[in-house]
Formats: sequence, structure tokens, C-alpha cells
Amino acid sequence: MTQWTESNRPRPPENPRRVIGGFKFKRKEGISDWPWTAEPLFNAIASAADPDDLAEGNSYALSGQTVTFPCTATRVDASVQGRASRPYAVAMVFQPWSSDEWMKVVQALSVEAGFSARFLVGEMPHAVGPLIAGLGLRADLVPSRPGAKPSCDPLLTCTCGGAQPCKHVVAVAHLVAERIETEPLTLFLLRGMTPERLLERIQEVRTLATRGENHAHPLPQAAADASLELPLESMLADFWRPGKRLRDLEARAATAHSPHAILRRLGASPMGGRFPLVGLLATIYDTMRQRAMVLRDGERALPGSDAEEK
Repeated sequence: MTQWTESNRPRPPENPRRVIGGFKFKRKEGISDWPWTAEPLFNAIASAADPDDLAEGNSYALSGQTVTFPCTATRVDASVQGRASRPYAVAMVFQPWSSDEWMKVVQALSVEAGFSARFLVGEMPHAVGPLIAGLGLRADLVPSRPGAKPSCDPLLTCTCGGAQPCKHVVAVAHLVAERIETEPLTLFLLRGMTPERLLERIQEVRTLATRGENHAHPLPQAAADASLELPLESMLADFWRPGKRLRDLEARAATAHSPHAILRRLGASPMGGRFPLVGLLATIYDTMRQRAMVLRDGERALPGSDAEEK
């Protein structure tokens, strides 16, 4: 029987095995100038990695050595092809928010109508970060404590057996940061809820909150007068008598105005497209309102106007 010696064993290839159709890091800015949604996580992983692993992981990301890259609720599971015959399994497990914590988040985000409009077009307003940070949750919206301990966020693992973060994890970190930059609502998915479900819950809370105030603008004071709701027969004796003066009607306190009440009531539009209709309409309504106010105030200040003569 032939005896295998150390010199008879096949030597591992000097370069990683080539992957066809892998996930490549395509960001033009490279690894600098990340947005606030992606910078903390990527910088934390990059600063903790060995310099050689960081350089090789960057090369892996650019050459597309990542074979699979699914992002699901609270997890990123990927496979990265190295020099071995089979890809290594990489996992990033993020700390989920509890149901009570999610309720706090939904309640906070439902207060401002602009958040939903921005979410519908895939944008993450910068104000969302401080808002959620002030809720006292066990995990921030943007993860920034990666490591190999169970208390880390995210928890990093790789079947290569190396110290974390290894080059395979670094390669995946490039793709995760790039995904968060282009699809910032992925941060909610990593905390346990899909963006679609989050929008549904925000809509549910806002619908309940605006119940009884579903008109976009308050009714005219005369139309809201309870005396006009009396039966006609009971008003015959006063038909020829003057009613309340306009000044009395105008002196009443205006009813509460709910911005975008119709849009909030109807929810997301079923129409597809790159720019959802609800977000566009909300922006148009706000722009028209501001423009109308400018025109109104400008007319009041025109020379020779009634306001000036008074």
C-alpha cells in the first residue's frame, strides 16, 4: 500500500477559487464616506479585523467571492469561496427588538406623517436615528458592536475557524454595508420586521389615532353649527329672522387639522412604479400648501392693499 507523506499532499491554491456569478462590491466610493446608516457597522468590523484579513476580505468583495447572500429577519447568512474546495458559511446574527420595543418604535414613527412618505420611497430620514435612540431600546437602529461573543451585535461566525472578524466576514461586511446604503430600510429587517409590515403597522396606529378626524380640512363653521341640524318644521317661525352674524361664527375656535388625512386613511397605493404615489402626493400637498401661504402673505403685504390701508 502506498504511504502518503507530507510532500504527497496537494498544496492549497495560492489564490481563492474563482466564483462565477458571485456577489460583487460595486460601490464607487470604495470604503469611505459611508452614510450614517452603514458607517458604524462597517467601520467597527474593519477596525477589529487583522490588516491582512481586511485587505484580503476587500479583495474577496471586489472579485465576487461571495456565492450566496440572503438577508432575512435578524440574520445575514452568506457563503464565501476561499481557497478550500467548498465555500465557508458566514453568519451575522443581529439582536431583535421585542414586541414591546417594536410597539414603541411604531408609535414613535406614526407621529410624523413625513416618515411614512419617506419610507414609501425607500428613504431613511436622518431624524429616525435619534428618535429611536431616545426610546431606550436594548439595541440601536444602526448596529455597531460586532464580535464573536453572544452579547455582540451582530454576532459573527464563520466555518473557517479563524478569529473574528475573519476575511470572509469582512467580505460579507462590504456587501451588508452596501445593501444598507442603497436600501436603508434593511435596518428594520435586521431588527426583526420587514419594511412592508412596518408600514402596515404605522398605518394601523395612525388610522386609530385619526378616527373621528378623517376629513382633510375642518368643516366650515356654519356647516358645523348644531342649530342647522334641527328639523325644518321647528325653524319655520324663525325663517324671516336674521341668524347668527358671521363675526360670531368666525370667532369660534378652529377644529383640529390632520395633515394628509386622506392619504393616511387610504394607506399605501396599489399602483406600482419606482416612486410610490402616496409619497409623491404627500410631497405635492406640502409644497402646494407652502406656496399658497407665501402667495397669501405676499398679497397682504402688497402696497395699496386693504391690509396696508388699515
